[in-house]
Amino acid sequence: MKNKKNILFMVIALSIITLAACAEDNKKNQNSASKTEQNQQVKDGPNKVDNTDKTASVNAIKVNKNIQETNTTNTVIKIEGRRKEFLGRLDSTQKEIDALPEKKDSDAGVTNAMRSYYGKSYDMYDKELNEIYTLLKNQLSPKTMKNLQTEQIKWIEHKEAEANKEASQYKGGTFELVAYNSSLYNSTKKRCYELVNKYMTD
Repeated sequence: MKNKKNILFMVIALSIITLAACAEDNKKNQNSASKTEQNQQVKDGPNKVDNTDKTASVNAIKVNKNIQETNTTNTVIKIEGRRKEFLGRLDSTQKEIDALPEKKDSDAGVTNAMRSYYGKSYDMYDKELNEIYTLLKNQLSPKTMKNLQTEQIKWIEHKEAEANKEASQYKGGTFELVAYNSSLYNSTKKRCYELVNKYMTD
């Protein structure tokens, strides 16, 4: 009976020792796994790229590329459907000019009537030119508009030079202003039709 108690006591003691040893091994294994994970994080560090971040970056590049392609393909070099309308407006302006009271005396060569007639005619076409230019500025692509602005500055310089050249032939005479206004009128009228035909379609 005493032997049985001793054996039982030894079995219990061995079981406790075995459990303690297992618990210690388990703790060591957990510590080892934790250190391995920490070492991996340190190793990967900030240079590690998460797959979700990588996918987002690729998608962002694709979107930017699509935007660039859209901007390239959406280059407006002509305004559609307005050419006929503006040519009609310019023709109406010319009819108004032809109906001016000064026209009859201007055609007869009366200097004052000519000066007034060409001055008013120039003003009317200059107003039309400003409206055409404003429309183009609002609807053409920035690149096309930049080219047009450069072209327009050169045209204005040429228009003024031509008007001064015409006027200089009558310097000091009564016909000087007539020649100046007549040149401005003809240049501006021509420019209106050029812009409409070049930058608008039916």
